[in-house]
Amino acid sequence: MVQKKAEYGAGPLFRAAGAVAGVMTGSALLVLANVLLLVALAAAPLAGVWLVLPALVPAGPALVACMYAFNRMLAGHGGQVYQDFIRGYRMNVGQALQVWLPYLLVLAVIAVNLAGLPLLGPAAPALRPALVVLALIVATAGLNALLLLSRFSFRTRDLYRLSLYSFSARKRVSLGNAGILFVSATLLLMTTTYLLPVLAGTVVFLVCLNSRPLLALVEEKFTAA
Repeated sequence: MVQKKAEYGAGPLFRAAGAVAGVMTGSALLVLANVLLLVALAAAPLAGVWLVLPALVPAGPALVACMYAFNRMLAGHGGQVYQDFIRGYRMNVGQALQVWLPYLLVLAVIAVNLAGLPLLGPAAPALRPALVVLALIVATAGLNALLLLSRFSFRTRDLYRLSLYSFSARKRVSLGNAGILFVSATLLLMTTTYLLPVLAGTVVFLVCLNSRPLLALVEEKFTAA
């Protein structure tokens, strides 16, 4: 029996190395697209934490672009992360801002309330967990909406609806994404926010990997065959 020779680049180690390289490329592009946020974090101790809020505005389109590139990579279109990131950014920047800004504003309101809890005295310990859970739900819904935008061409209002629909349709996916966000935020709070550029790309990749069942479900139920 004649044995077939394995094709170059078909081995598991080669694929793993390609995935690592792709994640690193996506991470670097995500950081470059959010340079203003890094500057704001560095200046926050002197200029105030409110400088971070406007710097977070470009994060929406950058996240969509990174998700677009990582989804393509997971689908087998490896080696094109840079081109896919640029393409995803150009295609979705306008709608990404429309989707992202309402979630960002809600999260900012929650952050203001969390910051003002000490003024409430004895009621603060009871309210803090509720606000943290609310922030996690809003952040997860926003992440799901951006993820769906990176893959499908839905209207903005439909993306809002589907981001909420995902909580009941794919509970494990939403819980997994919430867990990824919670662990990442906890790690940043326990260490330093300067770890954000290192973690960002990996977090986005894990979210894309975890969300594949949700994307498959939405494609099956809400797109034309």
